[in-house]
Amino acid sequence: MSLTAPQRRALLAFVRAVALVEPLQRELAVSHGISLGDLFAVRTLARLGEVPVSRYGAELGVARSTITNLVDRLERAGLVSRAASPIDRRVTLVRLTPAGLDTTEAGARFGESDLVRRLLSLSDSDQAALAELLERLVAPEPGGATDPNASGQPQPELEQAAPEPEPVR
Repeated sequence: MSLTAPQRRALLAFVRAVALVEPLQRELAVSHGISLGDLFAVRTLARLGEVPVSRYGAELGVARSTITNLVDRLERAGLVSRAASPIDRRVTLVRLTPAGLDTTEAGARFGESDLVRRLLSLSDSDQAALAELLERLVAPEPGGATDPNASGQPQPELEQAAPEPEPVR
């Protein structure tokens, strides 16, 4: 694939920005005793809300045995909990604990980082333009779980919407 100069510039700038964030992500994961992959899984659950374990695994694209091991690991770390579905006892639900939610809100801890200082030094209009571009780039499927005008937290109506239980097979 041959890239134009503007395409190369955009790609290089994006890769450099991701490289700036990676140490912050790693620090956050280590502070909770989990891997970067586990941190992604916690953030996915924050977006989904309380869901059947099978749906969580499907959202992450992992096999049943893998999701069981992942939930076990996150539960041992105190980041998620399991509960029986009140509608269908065959279904096990998984949800974030307060500590798990804390991992998704930990951006405040990085307020003293060089990256955050650089971001906050941008003008309001540059911050808005950057946010809009990044949201378009990483936007979930239409009707996704985050509101671009919010702080990246799940929308209240999605948190309250209980998915139909799925029998565990």
